[in-house]
Amino acid sequence: MLEVALSNGEIGPLLTALSFSRIFIALVAETAGQPSAGDKSSDMSVACLRATDGRLGLLGFTGLDSLAEWNPRARPVPISAPEAAEAALDENAQALILDLAGPRATTFTLPDLVALSGRDQRERAVHLLQGLLGEVCELVTFFQRPDGVLQLDVPNSMLERVREIVQTNFALHSFVPAGIAMYERERSGE
Repeated sequence: MLEVALSNGEIGPLLTALSFSRIFIALVAETAGQPSAGDKSSDMSVACLRATDGRLGLLGFTGLDSLAEWNPRARPVPISAPEAAEAALDENAQALILDLAGPRATTFTLPDLVALSGRDQRERAVHLLQGLLGEVCELVTFFQRPDGVLQLDVPNSMLERVREIVQTNFALHSFVPAGIAMYERERSGE
């Protein structure tokens, strides 16, 4: 099923096929510092690709042959595609790049990762928004509604700032496909 979806090239059917598939992620050695006289220290890290604009993509492979074609020294780690999507999100990656060295390299964007993970990512959106707001985030109340919407109750003094962040941050909308609702509230005593 995955091979057929890969040859077709359409993202929708490919995401469906991947949701039931195992892929490989690659671990590569990272040398720490300058080794001296035979003393070599290295750590293993998940292989990612950084674009020139700074965005990060986790590398995934549909088979051992495609992984070896990319890097024969990389260590394969079998993982379900939904777990790979969750791992990419954990690494703050904005994409999953499948079979980078192969003839059918495919890039899945952040909304694709959220869909493939099969998990509610509203908590990620809350953490992201809290980080963007800084100390004043305690003034915003977050509700995860049963309809999948993330509701923000925002003091009227902060409404424009929060609205601008929500409107311009692509990741927030990717994490909450059902939408983000903002409600203005007056501070007590105002």
